[in-house]
Amino acid sequence: MITCSFTESDLIKEINKDMENVLKISDSKEQRVTRTDFLSGLDDKVKQTSDTIRKVDISLELEEISKYISLSRIASTYFGKSREWLYQRIKGYAVNGKPAVFSESERKQLSEALEDISRMAHETSLKVS
Repeated sequence: MITCSFTESDLIKEINKDMENVLKISDSKEQRVTRTDFLSGLDDKVKQTSDTIRKVDISLELEEISKYISLSRIASTYFGKSREWLYQRIKGYAVNGKPAVFSESERKQLSEALEDISRMAHETSLKVS
């Protein structure tokens, strides 16, 4: 499972600390600039948190199904990549110092691969019934 480098409590503390700094400034022009910077930083933190949740969601969703299907086969058949490549993205492992992530097109490709496997399983179940 992917571990986050920050906790929800840490994030809330950091936001509260930043907000206190905004409120300490007395000049109204400086307050507006600081407020804009603060909100921009908050947007970045929300995006970062959303990205982390998305990575964790993929990992958790694939955890159960990986007991029944070969992720190695998915990597080679649908992506032309190695098992390690796929696991790096699923688990968010560091590659060249940065966490490996799926691009939007790769996420779509993974979804289509799972749909294809689902279709094959369904067709097979109809044949054996």
